Amino acid sequence: MNNVINYNNDKGLLAYIQFLAASALKPRNGNTDPIFDFEDALDQTEMAQLAVNELKKIPEVNTLFQERWLPAPLDLDELAKLPEGTLGHIYAREMKARGFDPYFFKKVPVVDDISYLKMLWRSTHDIYHVVAGFDTDAIGEIGLQAFVLAQIPIPISVMLVSFGMVMISLYQPTNFNDLMTEIARGYRLGSQTPGKLIAQKWDQFWDFQVSEIRTSLGMGTVDHNLASIP
Repeated sequence: MNNVINYNNDKGLLAYIQFLAASALKPRNGNTDPIFDFEDALDQTEMAQLAVNELKKIPEVNTLFQERWLPAPLDLDELAKLPEGTLGHIYAREMKARGFDPYFFKKVPVVDDISYLKMLWRSTHDIYHVVAGFDTDAIGEIGLQAFVLAQIPIPISVMLVSFGMVMISLYQPTNFNDLMTEIARGYRLGSQTPGKLIAQKWDQFWDFQVSEIRTSLGMGTVDHNLASIP
């Protein structure tokens, strides 16, 4: 690919430094735009193309790339009416309880495989929290990124795990041990789960029990000592 960032091109490093600086300015009132801007900057790295290449080796994921599948529009109120324990019910309950917008993420036009991967990841990310059992606070988020990193080589997950370690050690050092415990738990659980989260057409599973989904993915026991989402 053209204009690949490497050691002779400092744009990637500059984007990372700017991201760290922007993230250190508190409060940001939950603004996640810098994260998505940083992810966009990673488009021009060799790692981004390698991630696509590796993912397309997985037949189920390659099918998603060919179809350009993205989740159908959802209604939290309708999902909340599904039976307790189902993916849709738990997802709607947690999103509403936290005041989260399912469409909070930055949208980009799908013009190639890299932009499609970003939209696939962004539009299904919150579902991963429910299925894998990670909280939505800062430490839970990094734990989930470690889970994803163990399953698939998405560049933003690599960067957010490293970023989380830097930021927690600098600004919340008393939480560093908890962070490393969650990273280890996430990576271990992701490594031991053969079913790839990114390979699923999640809007087909709203009325499935989360326990059933975890079993079908081959996911081991989810430790709820650190995760508040069932």
